[in-house]
Amino acid sequence: MFRRYSTRLLGLALALAFLPTAGTATAGRPGEGPPVVGHRDPALQALADKVVAAPNPNPGAFLLARDGRTDRFGAAGLADRATGAPMATELKFRSGSVTKTFTATVVLQLVAERRLRLDDTVQHLLPDQVRTDNALSGAPITVRQLLNHTSGLSDYLDGLLPHFRGIDQYWPREQLIGIGLGEPRYFPTPGTRFRYSNTNYLLLDLIVERITDRDLRTNLERRVLEPLGLRDTSYPLARTVIDGAHVHGYADVSPLLPNAPDATRFDVTALSPSEAGASGALVTTASDLAHFYRALLQGRLLPETLLRAMVTDTVPATGSAPPVVAYGLGLYVYATECGPAYGHGGAAPGYLTFALNTRDGRHQLVAHTNWNSFTDTGIDDDFWAAFQQGYCSGRRS
Repeated sequence: MFRRYSTRLLGLALALAFLPTAGTATAGRPGEGPPVVGHRDPALQALADKVVAAPNPNPGAFLLARDGRTDRFGAAGLADRATGAPMATELKFRSGSVTKTFTATVVLQLVAERRLRLDDTVQHLLPDQVRTDNALSGAPITVRQLLNHTSGLSDYLDGLLPHFRGIDQYWPREQLIGIGLGEPRYFPTPGTRFRYSNTNYLLLDLIVERITDRDLRTNLERRVLEPLGLRDTSYPLARTVIDGAHVHGYADVSPLLPNAPDATRFDVTALSPSEAGASGALVTTASDLAHFYRALLQGRLLPETLLRAMVTDTVPATGSAPPVVAYGLGLYVYATECGPAYGHGGAAPGYLTFALNTRDGRHQLVAHTNWNSFTDTGIDDDFWAAFQQGYCSGRRS
């Protein structure tokens, strides 16, 4: 569905880094959050209960469905094992690659303003990034190909291990880009096939900054977060603590450290978000995510022509598991039992999130669990099934 956040080698480095402090939460504890909106739905509650039922490793999970102006939810398990705080839909969490839709929206707004074109090349926009010894020295790569992951550029995550010093280290964007560009392309001719790479969105981040003379955080705040009133959404890079009431993330490192105590549920909340940047650093809530995607799909953030391109200018998402069928300009397309859905999935260490929406944004689902494996075995089967069933549960045509 989406590329795993970490490779097995990176997982080992993280597991070793966490071993001395396993079980000690460095982020703030969940407390009083915003009032719960909507009503507890039996079908969604049953799905959440199944995700956290023994012997599943998931500490907690929730599903929030929004139909028109009605919210339904189910929540089960714990947001914080240390305090026993229950999982709740109003808590903040790291959303991982869901961030990409936010980044893509800013890029397309610049296209709408005619400050950028989808067919502009990275080599033209970022000439100082091109060297004879890096991946940009090959065939030209366009902004469109960065957005839809057809650039062929290597994912910088695969090369992090030699540079890893600790969980709280700050990763400069240029260093991460350099790691990605230092590896050979996955394929030589851009635009010929899909291969998910987080390097693409760090380059988009740099392009946004060059064009606007403002960093991505400022652009996100001024163009998306503030206009939509997304008060619980932020784009932290240097800060490892999540401010306010939040979910703690837990990772499964048992295949890597089989003798570590309780190795299936290490608290990894404090991982530096700079490791993800424009590809996955966003902190948000279920309600804010639903509000963002509804506003986006109903044309409040982009003109219709670019919104249509975002949704329909797609490529087959080769290598992705069902129900994913295609990838657009910062959006996945899912084939579900109740029709196509649009949105994104996000994996951050300790967190898994899905946001699915109808084309008009009226029917939505945000599903989240605070568990993530550092192996390459894929998504927890019960959570995978729950978000698909939850999207179609109770849907009104």
